[in-house]
Amino acid sequence: MNAALAIAATDTAPDAESVTTHALPPAAEPATVVAANEPDNDQVSHQDKLAELAISSVVSPLHLPLEQLISLTEAAQRNGQTEQALQLYHQWTQESNHPQRHLALFNYGSMLQSLGNNPLAVDIYRQCLAIAPGFARAGINLGLALENLGRSDEALQCWSNIVSARFVQADSDAALVVTALNHIGRLQETLKRYELSEAALEQSLQLDPNQPGVIQHWIHIRQKACRWPVYTALPRVNMNKMLMSTSPLAQLAVDDDPLKQLLVASSFVERTYSFKQEYLSRGRQYRHERLRLGYVSGDLCTHAVGLLLAEFFEAHDRSKFELFAYDFSIEDGTAQRQRLKSAFEHVRAIHRLTDRQVAEVVLHDEIDILIDLHGASSGARPGIFALHPAPLQGTYLGFIGTTGMPWFDFVVADRYVLPESITPYFTETPLYVDGSFLPLTSHRAEPRLSSRAALGLPQDGFVMASFGNIYKINEALFKTWLEILREVPQATLWLINDNSLATHNLRSYAQQSGINPARIVFTPRVAHEEFRGQLRLADVFLDTFPYNCGSTTNDVIEAGTPMVTLSGNSMVSRMGGSILKSLGRDQTIASSFEQYKQMTIALAETHARNCDQSGATEHQRKRIDPQQIVQARTRMLRSLEDGLLQLQRQKSTG
Repeated sequence: MNAALAIAATDTAPDAESVTTHALPPAAEPATVVAANEPDNDQVSHQDKLAELAISSVVSPLHLPLEQLISLTEAAQRNGQTEQALQLYHQWTQESNHPQRHLALFNYGSMLQSLGNNPLAVDIYRQCLAIAPGFARAGINLGLALENLGRSDEALQCWSNIVSARFVQADSDAALVVTALNHIGRLQETLKRYELSEAALEQSLQLDPNQPGVIQHWIHIRQKACRWPVYTALPRVNMNKMLMSTSPLAQLAVDDDPLKQLLVASSFVERTYSFKQEYLSRGRQYRHERLRLGYVSGDLCTHAVGLLLAEFFEAHDRSKFELFAYDFSIEDGTAQRQRLKSAFEHVRAIHRLTDRQVAEVVLHDEIDILIDLHGASSGARPGIFALHPAPLQGTYLGFIGTTGMPWFDFVVADRYVLPESITPYFTETPLYVDGSFLPLTSHRAEPRLSSRAALGLPQDGFVMASFGNIYKINEALFKTWLEILREVPQATLWLINDNSLATHNLRSYAQQSGINPARIVFTPRVAHEEFRGQLRLADVFLDTFPYNCGSTTNDVIEAGTPMVTLSGNSMVSRMGGSILKSLGRDQTIASSFEQYKQMTIALAETHARNCDQSGATEHQRKRIDPQQIVQARTRMLRSLEDGLLQLQRQKSTG
């Protein structure tokens, strides 16, 4: 039952207005310290049979040597005798006065924890630590059990005790101190206590600088806290190591250099995924009446990606395509979740299946083309695609950049968002569609309307909103916004209050730049219907750069609010322009920060001329025709279907 106590490298939040965050992961299982000498494979079956007899003959385990106790319990678990193993540990630990009783307690607690019995595991770990207060492994696991019970502050205290012990215990295990610091950083990040998270990870890196996963999260934490510059000096961690440890997601928000994005993605894949590629579908050619198209996703729910896809899936041509969902989304109980599931002819729930088991299901379903909806974003299951269960595999929408993953044949894009000049920096071949690659959608539910007064916004001022994820705001972009505030006295900047540290840092930066922080209004995140209503209160939506908004842009278009975007050299920095261009709204696509600023100022001047006595602005009476959205989506989808059919024909003819 050995389990990793080290922190592994995983990616963080996915694109587009979602804040789903994968922080530094806890140990996959609680670790055991004592294990019996491992027998040869030939001996296991024989020893298990003997152990089964021995367990049945044990009246009282009190006089069992510790190693024999562990051998018996391990054999019992292999034989499926979990309750007997637990009973052995319980009796032995309650009755024995063995000098190493704390080790048996630790293994007992570990077993309980791995079975999900966290309350009893907590009690057993506390008994263990009462005997051996300096036993750091028990403290690590106790913290994990407390965290599982929602007792975060107690968990943090457990790990903090291990860290502080190194100042009073000369023989403290440095590796376990690093583990404790990483768990503190991970949990504090989850709690959005970014300052404390950053401090813990910095201490960890001082002890062991060779932790790419920790560096990765340290960088993204600074982005989410708006701590600029994001890359700053750390002892024993140079700039090259920081760059090579940056996550693909974080890099999308750093700059618009497609070569660096490819470098970072490739480095991430190499250090994170150890999959050996297999070609399970090699040689398979299917002759179905309709092309079998599979989508793999954990976001078929009220998620930024899921909100874009219901009408897209529903509009697939069922005379040519048979749709399969390989679904590991949360059951959020919403109408959106049900609508998404209903859009498929076949829904395979794969939450509890291993990657190989999913691949076998895909093979059994004889899928012609399998499309991933995560890319390099949080929640991805690339291990499925590394097995190549379908003859053709592609990625779409979940990550707006190259994944660096060799198991994807294509990426769905349009010629504006992914021009040929940057295709050399993609491991995937573009499958081009007409119009914008983003499936614009309209919502069935009416938005929940609010008022400027209720949100602390000026009734007659020029309100500039930007509601992208907070890590998408960088120093160059924020400086540009402040320059607009300086030149447009009646303007107010409206942002999301994502976390207290970022809000404080942005206000402080504004004040140091000579802008009254009161001109920046922060409001909390709200439900999607309310969010859509709030967008109608803004006079302009300011897109982020280099990481443009995605799903949010769809809502901005629906609200009829003008959007100013800046297109750069990376796919993600051209996403806003892709949408506006497909709708004939090229006038507010900028190619530099200066042009971005002047376009916004021009809108402010127009607003000042057109604003009537009630405070309503002209754009609020000129919302986009819903039919135009339907036509744009249909055009894109039909061209995608044509492209998929052509790919399948090319594959079948060799």
